[in-house]
Amino acid sequence: MKLIFADPTPRWVPFTAAAMIVVGVWFAGVWQNADFVFISKFAVGLACVLFVLIFFQGRFFWKDQVDHISGDGEYFEAVTSIWVGRGKRIAFGPQEAIGWTSRPRTTTKPGEPDQLGTIAFKVKGTPLEMSFVNPKVVDLEAMTSMNPAYFAKVKADYPALQSLG
Repeated sequence: MKLIFADPTPRWVPFTAAAMIVVGVWFAGVWQNADFVFISKFAVGLACVLFVLIFFQGRFFWKDQVDHISGDGEYFEAVTSIWVGRGKRIAFGPQEAIGWTSRPRTTTKPGEPDQLGTIAFKVKGTPLEMSFVNPKVVDLEAMTSMNPAYFAKVKADYPALQSLG
């Protein structure tokens, strides 16, 4: 099966941000002459809380976001994005994908044509959403086989949309 869409989640980003917050809090506490043992325990506790928050945010907030889709034109497999662990794999045929909708990006400049932000659809009752804000791979010709009429409309509505990768 060929990779036709990929928007990999940079998993290192939330963990790096959490580490920077924890180190910053610890360093600020030491700088302000706070009790070393207290500030160290506080920083470890903060690290645990931030890890749990990152875990739940990645598990529940991103649960319908598509990491990548592979397909051969008649059979497709979507894998969802999450911060920690493996995403859910959903196999489907073109006739099983329903409820297609697209939304433009919200950060377009005045006078510029709208750019595609997301495409959402349902497969076997599971909502899926592909983000076109910063994808790594987009094969429009292969994606068209999922729903030719819909993707013809998307190409007409967003003429700047091109294949990537």
